[in-house]
Amino acid sequence: MKNFWTTLLVLLVAGITSYAQMANPQEPLKNDPAVRIGKLDNGLTYYIRHNAKPEKRAEFYLFTNAGAIQENERQAGLAHFLEHMCLNGTKNLPGKMLISYLESIGCSFGRNINAGTGVERTMYMLNNIPMLREGVLDTCLLIMHDYAAFVTNDPVEIDKERGVIIEELRTRRTADWRMYEASLPYLYKGSKYAGCNLIGTVEGLSTFPAQELVDFYETWYRPDHQAVIVVGDVDVDQVESKLTALFSDIPAPSTPSPKKVIPIPENDDPIIGVITDPEAQSTGVEFIIKSEPIPAEMRPLGMIYMVDMFKSFVSRMMNDRFQEIAQQPDAPFLGANMSFTSLTTSADATYFSVQARDGESARAFEAMMTEVEKMQRYGFTDAELERAKTNYQRRLERAAENAADRMNSELVNAMMTHFALNEPILDPVYELEVAKGYMPFIQLDQINQIAQQVITEENRIILLTGPAREGLSIPTEQEILDIMKKVEEMEIEAYKEEVSDEPIVDVAAIVPGKIVDQQKGAFESTVWTLSNGVRVVVKPTDHKKDEVLFSMQNDGGLSIIPEDLLPSVENNVFSLWVQSNGVGNFNATALKRKLTGKIASARPFISGYSQGISGNASPQDIRILLELVYAHIVTPRFVESEFEAPMAQLKAIVPNMEKTPNFKLQEELYKTLFNNNPRSQLVSTALLEKVSLTNLEKAYRKCFGNVNGSVVTIVGNVDMETLKPLVELYLGSLPAATEPAVWKNDNNRIQKGKKENHFNVVMETAKTSIVNVYSADLAGNLKNDIYMDAVKSILDMAYVQSLREDEGGTYGASVQAITTDKPEEYAAILIVFDTDPEKQDRMRHVVEQDVLNLKEHGPSEEYVNKTRENFLKNRQENVITNSFWQQSLMSYYLDNKDMVTEYEKIVKEITPASVKEFITAFLGQGNFIDISMNPAR
Repeated sequence: MKNFWTTLLVLLVAGITSYAQMANPQEPLKNDPAVRIGKLDNGLTYYIRHNAKPEKRAEFYLFTNAGAIQENERQAGLAHFLEHMCLNGTKNLPGKMLISYLESIGCSFGRNINAGTGVERTMYMLNNIPMLREGVLDTCLLIMHDYAAFVTNDPVEIDKERGVIIEELRTRRTADWRMYEASLPYLYKGSKYAGCNLIGTVEGLSTFPAQELVDFYETWYRPDHQAVIVVGDVDVDQVESKLTALFSDIPAPSTPSPKKVIPIPENDDPIIGVITDPEAQSTGVEFIIKSEPIPAEMRPLGMIYMVDMFKSFVSRMMNDRFQEIAQQPDAPFLGANMSFTSLTTSADATYFSVQARDGESARAFEAMMTEVEKMQRYGFTDAELERAKTNYQRRLERAAENAADRMNSELVNAMMTHFALNEPILDPVYELEVAKGYMPFIQLDQINQIAQQVITEENRIILLTGPAREGLSIPTEQEILDIMKKVEEMEIEAYKEEVSDEPIVDVAAIVPGKIVDQQKGAFESTVWTLSNGVRVVVKPTDHKKDEVLFSMQNDGGLSIIPEDLLPSVENNVFSLWVQSNGVGNFNATALKRKLTGKIASARPFISGYSQGISGNASPQDIRILLELVYAHIVTPRFVESEFEAPMAQLKAIVPNMEKTPNFKLQEELYKTLFNNNPRSQLVSTALLEKVSLTNLEKAYRKCFGNVNGSVVTIVGNVDMETLKPLVELYLGSLPAATEPAVWKNDNNRIQKGKKENHFNVVMETAKTSIVNVYSADLAGNLKNDIYMDAVKSILDMAYVQSLREDEGGTYGASVQAITTDKPEEYAAILIVFDTDPEKQDRMRHVVEQDVLNLKEHGPSEEYVNKTRENFLKNRQENVITNSFWQQSLMSYYLDNKDMVTEYEKIVKEITPASVKEFITAFLGQGNFIDISMNPAR
């Protein structure tokens, strides 16, 4: 396969005459000196880094450079199965001791204890582990040690886990998964990858001998394939000493078992696959050009970083063009994308994809290929490249500003990539310096020369996916080839654009408001009351140097919108319109260009009982943020031709979505829970027929025409004196009535009493989906919120044990706790899970018994202790984020709810008896809704 990056490297390096002001591109870039990298005598690699964000927390990872592709023909799915077994007993932590111990110190299964298996690699992670007790470090290292070489793989536990993984397979076998499996023989034709589906088959999972799993483990889990990563508030020397002593007892492999590079055969003629599924929700075409990857030994070099910059610039410029086309009236496609990606260890790819209306895949493919051909013939413009460079540098500047404020989890990926691919671990400040040095040497003529070469005639793959529906027009293989030939012979004009110098907001025309009152606010905030009735709550923080969060909210929402206007502000309709819309005289494309080099965004929303705008900005761009807020309220944009694009997307997707089992379940759920209330409805073909931009505008202006009573929170790295005149100018001038906005009681709540809804649906993968809903009137206060969360936590643990581990009847049950004070004060517990239709009666009984046990006997002391520890742990992690304080201030000033002052006191007072008392009263109201979806016979 061709490696066209060699040409680029020659062009780049040839243009550099002096390295005085830059990192030498022919030498390796420097790894972050804060990361200690070492290798034990047995071949195991380790990475250790101190980082105190959050304080007294640490991340532990075991990265194994082996995955599903290492399986032999008898082991399909066993790399993933092994991942499960690591949580089912090890030499030093037998049975469920591992999970039980971690839960006892506040961790939760899934969130803090997890793992993931890929085709090439497998990783195990312990996230945000509290380093508060003596011995936690030792235990977490011991867990990683046992994962690496001492998993028990008890045959009894293997047999119990078979059911869990078969249920996982049942849950995951969606249309997207089935089409992904069907695409493998085309994507990886002639290689082992073509048959590697990650999870295996029901037959294989049911019958494989336990020894096969042991064989896979012993063959591939070996120190020369593994890396241990520890990042957090730890002493690096101490961790290195302990890790070395502990992991050195893992023997070096006596016989070599190298991870072989599995080649992907080249192809002279295009490989074309047409893949359909009855439950597919959209039509798309992928155009993929395979290429040779950059050799691992070259990846640390500065010149490879320059290549990555090139890839970023090209993909961003192409995606801007695609986005511009998709927003035009009667656009030939709904959306398109370009990226440079890795297919496997042995093959990279230039990747294009296009989303089409059903029956218009040929038109969409031709339009995408026309843009590809345009790139090859004419390349890009100076203005496009300048924008790409500006945005790239601004992103790195922000990363450098926030370098000292990164969370532990943000530091891990670079270490895994270093181990797997030999890419350097770059400190953000150093990376900015490197990029700024290289930037002037990446010129337009170089970009355009390579743009001609990344699209080769050989190694092409075209995959078309979509719904299997009678009468739907799908191009044949020959028609796809004809389209490509047609485009190559077409007359195509070079790309042209218009750029406006007009300001987003005419500041001279604004009449500023005034701050009429200033008070000390909750949680060390300041409250400004403006002349138009808006309260602005400002809390300066140092949690992140380059972040400011903005939120504006007021009463009203869907509850005040007339029923005939509701379809036009349904959540999907409204969100897509906002996403594809501009403000004032700027359409979405023009606004994006206007914001080049700026980090500021503002997004309107309308929910059940409120509306508002959420946003964020870099401190230096807060004026732009407030300009956008002002524009969304004072000069919103309603252009019929621009409304066509989001509506076209919905009209293409929704009819297919309606045919899926999950849609049917959601539809019946909404009908049953909310008694067909028009303010709780799913997007549907019938609803879309009632949508109009005129009605959307009426609803929007009704919601946003009166800001009196609004609460604004501004949290982050803000300077009060700089902010004050901006608030008066942009927020104080917003339109307001004499009275604050109010919401209306629309009776849109979960229904009381006992209800059932059992229905059958035609589906490709047979499964039963069950939703149980318990609800009760409940006063809206912090204590009740906490107790609802505690019940959820306790049931989560109970169902992992009963439904998953004991019964093997589901991959997992989702327990949701809902509390609300509008339109009435009430709460609900939702229990949702999938299972084998043959097991549903037993699973229903188990679910009900766990709830009844909680009511009759209360939770165990163990579950309550784990819940308390988890709540306190999460609170300590949350309070160092701006988002926590934004949410807390909004709750305080909108709902009169103090989420801060009493939280830890209430949590520490939770006991088995208090939970029993709470759940007994809750269930005593007798409200229960039982919904199930079964496969049609």
